[in-house]
Amino acid sequence: MGIFLLLIISINVNPKQIKINEINDKILNKKVQIKGEITNVRTYDDFQILSINDHTGTIDATLNSYNKFEKNQSVTIIGTIEQYKNNLQIRAEKITFNELS
Repeated sequence: MGIFLLLIISINVNPKQIKINEINDKILNKKVQIKGEITNVRTYDDFQILSINDHTGTIDATLNSYNKFEKNQSVTIIGTIEQYKNNLQIRAEKITFNELS
């Protein structure tokens, strides 16, 4: 029962939100949460790449599905840090839209 409870808690707990300029190769393959604005959307046959800016930096987030994202939308992304062609990026697992204030 105790292990099952820990599993449920670990699945439902979001990682701590960090700033994009805090992302480095020391957290490669770790799950992170960032909040920022979409500055570019690139759509391919079976995936999309979103460029996200949080005023400390910009990072690409990849997702293996097609969604209707637009520039200037504010989003929170939970995903895993990966490296592709010597650049760090986030493999997005969950994207939510933020309310504008």
